[in-house]
Amino acid sequence: MALDTKRLYSVKTEEIKGEFFRYIRTKYANEPLSTEGAFQNGGRYNVAKLFAALYLGFDRQTCEAEISSGIAAGVPFKTGAFTVWRYKANLQEVLRLDKDDTLNEIGITSLDITKLGDHWTASGIGEHIHNRGSEGIVAPSSQRPTGRCLNVFIDNLKSGSELDPLKNLGRWPTDQKQRA
Repeated sequence: MALDTKRLYSVKTEEIKGEFFRYIRTKYANEPLSTEGAFQNGGRYNVAKLFAALYLGFDRQTCEAEISSGIAAGVPFKTGAFTVWRYKANLQEVLRLDKDDTLNEIGITSLDITKLGDHWTASGIGEHIHNRGSEGIVAPSSQRPTGRCLNVFIDNLKSGSELDPLKNLGRWPTDQKQRA
């Protein structure tokens, strides 16, 4: 299959509501809506220095997998290196890449966007969806087969949409046994 980028401008988006989680490097813990790291370094669904995304997990286990097996794989980090935040989101225009009908419509498979070490397809999708003015993307986690992530383009939030950090839930990992 080949990604049909033209379809990214017409494929249906959906509303998403709920509570989500984010693990932030402790040095940025006082800025729960900061996207500076994603802007500077890029991410699966954003292109470095072009636009940013705020990366959230549907659950804490997905966040831990994304850090332990993904962005910090093989990099030792100290106990308490991340601050855990819980968020409330109510977004109006989100592309659902966790649904087979959406993937089929744009000409890709889940494997195309979860392939370890390959962000080309995902960041290309992110660029088009950001340019379209959509608020974000729901996608399967590349690090946890049952996990899903919400990637929010804060600069595209619509009037009436919400993204609120609700609570700092403490530090992670709590001890060396939880380290990657």
